[in-house]
Amino acid sequence: MKVDLSALWQTLTKRTAALLADEQKRTGLLVAVGLLGLVLLGVSSWLPAKSKPETTAPMPQSTITSDYEAHLEARLQTLISNLAGAGETRVMVTLQCGEESIYAADTETSADGTAASKHVITGGTGLVETIQTPQVQGVAVLCQGGEDPAVQTRITALVQALTGVGANHVTVAALADAIPHN
Repeated sequence: MKVDLSALWQTLTKRTAALLADEQKRTGLLVAVGLLGLVLLGVSSWLPAKSKPETTAPMPQSTITSDYEAHLEARLQTLISNLAGAGETRVMVTLQCGEESIYAADTETSADGTAASKHVITGGTGLVETIQTPQVQGVAVLCQGGEDPAVQTRITALVQALTGVGANHVTVAALADAIPHN
């Protein structure tokens, strides 16, 4: 069964034009469409609401900090153990504090030159502009070659370059198993 689309289209356009030509029918059509919209709104209130996606609770600060510490220790340990003369390595990193959130602020200056600053709030919470990672406080490195001053110097320079801490915050020593017992 073939349908002649052009004939069907012409029929629909003629009937629509005739319907819209009569003002009383046009008004009735608009009222019917409006009522249909209201009925659909009423029916939608009876339908079950979509469940809201579960928002993940923010991780406790201590968990984030300890994960960052562990990740930093693992990366340093891998890198230092590949340094010539270091051998087997263990690394411990301590942090000054947890990560810090910097919130966006909107500053307005009045005509008399005084400035007022307010935090930008979106969705009931402050708008986080930047999250600063925790600062490294100190690094301890134990390695097989830790008794050699040249290895200590290279490891200290490497840790300083990667973490930004001073040499006085880096300690390099030999692993207990690596020290020859007399």
